[in-house]
Formats: sequence, structure tokens, C-alpha cells
Amino acid sequence: MAATATIVETVEYRVVLVQPASGAVLAVDAIDGFRLPRVSIPQWTRPAQQLRKVIRAAWGAEALILDIFRMNNGSTSCVAAELLDGRVPFALQAVELDQILNSELVEAEYSALVSLLYGKGKNPLSRIGWIDEAIAWIEETTGRAVSSRGGIEQFNVGGTFALLRFHTEDDHAYWLKATGAPNDREFAFTVCLSELCPNSLPPLIAKKKDWNAWLTAEAGTPLCDPPSKESLVSAAEGFASLQLRTVDCVDVLLSAGAFDQRPSVLRSHIDAVTAYLIDAMARQSSTKALPLSRKRLLELAETLRAACRHMETLGIPDALIHNDLNAGNILYDGERCVFTDWSEAAIGNPFLSCERLCQLNPEHRETVCSVYRRSWSGRLSDASIGEAFALMPLLAIYAYLYGRGDWFTGGAIRPQVESYARSLARHMDHAAKAPSLLEVL
Repeated sequence: MAATATIVETVEYRVVLVQPASGAVLAVDAIDGFRLPRVSIPQWTRPAQQLRKVIRAAWGAEALILDIFRMNNGSTSCVAAELLDGRVPFALQAVELDQILNSELVEAEYSALVSLLYGKGKNPLSRIGWIDEAIAWIEETTGRAVSSRGGIEQFNVGGTFALLRFHTEDDHAYWLKATGAPNDREFAFTVCLSELCPNSLPPLIAKKKDWNAWLTAEAGTPLCDPPSKESLVSAAEGFASLQLRTVDCVDVLLSAGAFDQRPSVLRSHIDAVTAYLIDAMARQSSTKALPLSRKRLLELAETLRAACRHMETLGIPDALIHNDLNAGNILYDGERCVFTDWSEAAIGNPFLSCERLCQLNPEHRETVCSVYRRSWSGRLSDASIGEAFALMPLLAIYAYLYGRGDWFTGGAIRPQVESYARSLARHMDHAAKAPSLLEVL
């Protein structure tokens, strides 16, 4: 029997390649006029990384992605990129932006590109030549020379967002990250936490407030997916230790930008989240899984309320939680783990983080729980820890669904968000039936 080919969905982009010295853009000389070249990349991948790859493959050009414009008019996305060597690739022609056919760009895209070309944009990381400023900053800060512009790895881009990896001539690596709304608080929080617990994060080398950016030294590689038992134990030990070292700094961390997910806060929003889920279930069109009934969602709300109240009686101190403890955000150097990407950092029950670590490799759940039991035994009774373990699977899902607490109230209906919320509700329904939870409640 012949093997079935896997169909990879792709996304098409119109590409505006800019020559930094002249400000010209590169175009295809078509029969009806100058058109923008087009490329396609796999869907659900990092656009900046993939776009650089296909631009290199198509035209042999090294480019830095400056910005991506996504319009809600059904047209393909448009990407602006700076040529790093300035050379015009074969099959493309350098022209002025106003020589491009009007049909190639909508008005908003054209205006954004004019601002970008003439340095009038509000976003410092979308300006032509900003990468040269970044290299100068890194070299001055570290005392090391960046090996080449073409060797820079780019993982994220868009307005005020950036994530890049720089190699130096003496074989070191540094990461530059910048964030904007709605994640602009990550800058201040990362700086704050790095000062409180420098050994739990990648070493902070420098910060640049006008870019909302910071520079860190490379501190290991992401955990494999799923993680090995050894690395998962290291992650659990490291994160529990981080929580215990900052347990008396809750107010500082909240002031630095951590979201509030303390049990009392989660409990106070159960009715609002439940109302959202009732509406989302009513709009379900898929038949792959039955929607939860209004009656069942109201029962689930009462179980959540009871679980939150019970967790509050256990005397567990509020602590730092990460809220995005996936394998990619845990770096391991073979001896210890450090933690990165704090955009969803919150203050809440520390055992929610234990549950998320368990989910990275459920095969090692007992081992992760034993690490947390040992770590917290100096502050909590064995009985309290055991009851927290029973409560945490349900509450961890609810806390993840609640998130920042701002997505389920008002605003337009977002089908993808509703679909994901329905999926999480079904997971909560399953967790709420666990015998260990029912016994504790």
C-alpha cells in the first residue's frame, strides 16, 4: 500500500524587500507593471524564522524581517524586510515604492511602509538599520564582536516585539528580546525577578528601556518534548526553589507586573467565566464532542468554588507561578534549569506550577510530586500537601483558562478562543470527577 502524503498547509506573503542605502524596494517586472514578489511558508510556524529561510532559498538574499502587516480584508499578509547585504538578487528589480502597482498594497500597508522607509514609524524595532544599533549595543556591552549579520537568528518580529540570537566571534551566544503591548510588562518583571533570583533566569547582561528590550547570555537548551526524568526533576527542583525564595516578595512581584491569580481572585471570577462558557457551548457547531450542558457547567462552577475555598484553608502561601511552563521555556545545561519567557507570570497557588510540570511528561507525575512534597515540607504539613495535590489538576486548568482575566468579558465573539475555551472546559469536567478530588471536597 502506498504511503499517504502529508499535506502541509501554507500561508502566502507579499514581500517588500528594502535596500537600506537607497530606500528602494525589490519587485518583479510583470507584464502589467511592478509587482511584489511572493513566498509561502508552513502554517503554525514562526513567521520570521521561516520567511528568512524562504527568502534565502528563493533569491540567495540575507534579510532581516522588520514587520508583518496582517489586514482583516481577506488579502494575503505583507512582510517588510531589510536586505542585509544590499545586493539586488537576480530576477528582482529595485524600484521606488510608488512604482509598485496600486493593487499590490492596501492603503494602510502603503502608509505603514512609507513611515518605515522614511524613519517616521513609532516602533523602534521596525526601522531600517535598527539591527546595526543592536549589534553596536551588544558589542559595547559584552566586549565581544558579533560574528556576522547574516548569522543572526530571528525568531519573533512585529512592531515592538523581537527575539533574536546573536553569535560572537569567540563562540558565545546572546539573546535579545523586546516586547510591546499587551506584553510590555514582561520587561520590568524580568528585570525585577533577575535581581531577586539571578540564578533562576538566564544571566541578564543589559537592558534598553527605550526599546523595552533586554539582553541575556545563553544558558542552556530547551527541554526535549517530552522531557526526560532527569531534566524534569531538575526543573521541578529549580522552580520550587524559585517559588520558596520569592514567597516573601509577592507584593514586589505584583508591582513589577505579575498577574493576580490568588485563589480568592480566581474564585471571585467563577461566575463570569461560567457565563462565558455557557454562551460558548451554545455556539458550538462541531459534532466531534458534545457540548457541556448549562446544568453541568453550573455544577462545575460549584465544584470550582469548593476547590478554591478548600485550597485557601490549607495555609499555602501565595507564590510565583509561570503560567507558560512549556518545554521551550525551561532551559537545561545538564546540571540545572533556568526559566525564561515571563509574559504570563502571576501570583497564585504554587502547586499549580507543580501540575503544569507534571503535564510535561505525565509518566513522571509521581516523581515531580515527590520533589514538590520534599521542597515544601519545611513550610507545610504532609496532609496539606496531599490535599493540594488532589486539588491542583482542576484548579490548574481553570487558572490557565482564566489567564489574565480580561479576555472573557465583553468584546467581539472570537471563534478560535471559544473553541479552545470549550476544550479546556471539557478537561475541567474530567478533572472534577477524579476520586481524589471528590474525597478531599
